[in-house]
Amino acid sequence: MLSKNRSKYLKISTFFYLSLLTTFLVITDLFLFCTQAQIAWDSSKFMPLDQVKIGAKGIGHTVFQGTVVEPFDFVVVSIERDYVPGWHVIWAKGLSDNFKETGVAGGMSGSPCYIDGKLVGALSLGFYYQREHANLFGITSIELMIKATQRGMRPNLEYAGAKPLDLTHMFASQSSTDLMFGDLGSAPIPEFNDPKIHQGKNSSLVSMPLAVSTRNVGALAQLRQLFETHNIEPIQASAGGAPVETSPIAQGQMVGVEFARGDYNAFSYGTITYIDQQKQQLLAFGHDMYGEGNVNVPLSGGYVHFILPSTNRSSKMASATQPIGTLVQDRMGAIAGTIGKSPSYIPITAKIQTMDGETHDRYFEVSRDRFMSASMAMFGTRSIIDGLESSWSEHTVAIDTKIRIADHPELDVNELTYKNVFSTSGSPGFAAFRSLSTMQNLMQNPFGRLKIEDITVNVKIKDKRNTATIEGLRVEKSKYRPGETINVSVVLRPYLESPIVHKAWITIPKKTPEGQVILLVSSGQSYDGWQRQRAPLNFQPRNLNQMLKLLQRGESNLDLILEIYIPKVGMTVQGEEFPELPVSMLSVMNTQTQLGEGGYTKGRTLHVEKNNTDYVISGSRFLRLSVNRRAK
Repeated sequence: MLSKNRSKYLKISTFFYLSLLTTFLVITDLFLFCTQAQIAWDSSKFMPLDQVKIGAKGIGHTVFQGTVVEPFDFVVVSIERDYVPGWHVIWAKGLSDNFKETGVAGGMSGSPCYIDGKLVGALSLGFYYQREHANLFGITSIELMIKATQRGMRPNLEYAGAKPLDLTHMFASQSSTDLMFGDLGSAPIPEFNDPKIHQGKNSSLVSMPLAVSTRNVGALAQLRQLFETHNIEPIQASAGGAPVETSPIAQGQMVGVEFARGDYNAFSYGTITYIDQQKQQLLAFGHDMYGEGNVNVPLSGGYVHFILPSTNRSSKMASATQPIGTLVQDRMGAIAGTIGKSPSYIPITAKIQTMDGETHDRYFEVSRDRFMSASMAMFGTRSIIDGLESSWSEHTVAIDTKIRIADHPELDVNELTYKNVFSTSGSPGFAAFRSLSTMQNLMQNPFGRLKIEDITVNVKIKDKRNTATIEGLRVEKSKYRPGETINVSVVLRPYLESPIVHKAWITIPKKTPEGQVILLVSSGQSYDGWQRQRAPLNFQPRNLNQMLKLLQRGESNLDLILEIYIPKVGMTVQGEEFPELPVSMLSVMNTQTQLGEGGYTKGRTLHVEKNNTDYVISGSRFLRLSVNRRAK
């Protein structure tokens, strides 16, 4: 009897688990189908470009204020083939009073346009400095927009941004000029995406406003310089201060990316053009955001406070509401996304002690984007600090930043720390800005994808500028023996005070060859810059661990750094410096048949000493000395 019951139980259990497995597979298949399926052409809803006629009248939809979608009338004035190769544009003129009052406005990108009740495309282009009542704008055809979904509608889970990589500003010197060796080369040729090349170039694409919550106009100007080549226009606005918590997910409503949210907000936005019948996928903008292809970026709804009219080009002033889904495809004719779940953010916790001794806890999050995460973390922390303290007061800032990295098989450590002290009469938030600059290198490194778990920033601000400049050096004699200690009197001039003398010392190594050496006394920042010039290949990592080691290498701004070096050529091979290579080895390196393994150094470091001071030091000075075994 027991055996029969056991057999019956096993049959029921097997049937149950098989049914459960079948149900799971069906749900999984349905999910994959839904996320992969593209938006199909629907002749009952869409009008092909070939059927659009000059003189045809239509209706567009957009939000002028709040979350209410309003219609506006337009008339087709022309059709331009291959405005950009493969991109045909319908040119139209706005007729309604509501549209005439503002003209084309930033944030209207994606506003759906209909003729005879069928969707023809999205408002996407508009000109700067249009004369009164011109109100011309361009429409991207719906035919081009739905092509954005043909690469699939699954988020790219490996996405971390794909902007051009440039680590040279951090890892290797771009300048070849110094006092001891002179100019060894010309300035580098700017890259094509250098903002200087594009200054003054106004794109006909309707720009996407980037509403940022900051009062620091200097930071806002830096953001504009950063984004001016990407059709994104930073504006001073409360990106997270909507009077409503949610907004409808519908055609004509606002949609955008919250690059930062919390105590600091940054929201770039446009308009939803089309939502599929299942309400699972959407098309928007009528142009790309970055043009990065398959991505994984959070999407949020939005609320329009008002449209700011301008003779330049108007702009919607909007704030983010609730998360609504994920941006999946970023293509030439449109962005395409899924409605529902959104990817995670990077949490940033800041503890700030202001000049009055009070401690302020702040929290915000930034999206996981190789191009944007570091910028938003840097500008966000800076804006929060500048919001608590005057942007131009004299101050000293002590900062301690920790970036925690998720486990990675190639990493020896999972935490990047940065501690330093800054002092100036400028923005106190700039110290935090600099302390988080290493995040950019983590996000853009070429060795492996790193996931940042969280960031903590501790800041203490004092209401006094505590800086000193190196004005001069004095030593007891000009000739020294190997192994002898040099007593150095360093002349420092504290800010708005009389010069003082700081005593320091450094010992010449016993194996130092006879001849000329250079004694260099410098601040931590000047010393770091000199080392990058002297041996640039030492700052070019070859793997993740070398990169993290370099990012933690920064010198303290409170230190006076004394260095003795020989002004002769040395060699770096695979990141290791060889200061005493024989002439024969240098000769071999001169005739090598491969590149990338090593390079020359401008000077051989013999010994370094660090002296702590009470000041944030700046500047450097050097003396030429002789080493002679018979010196007295």
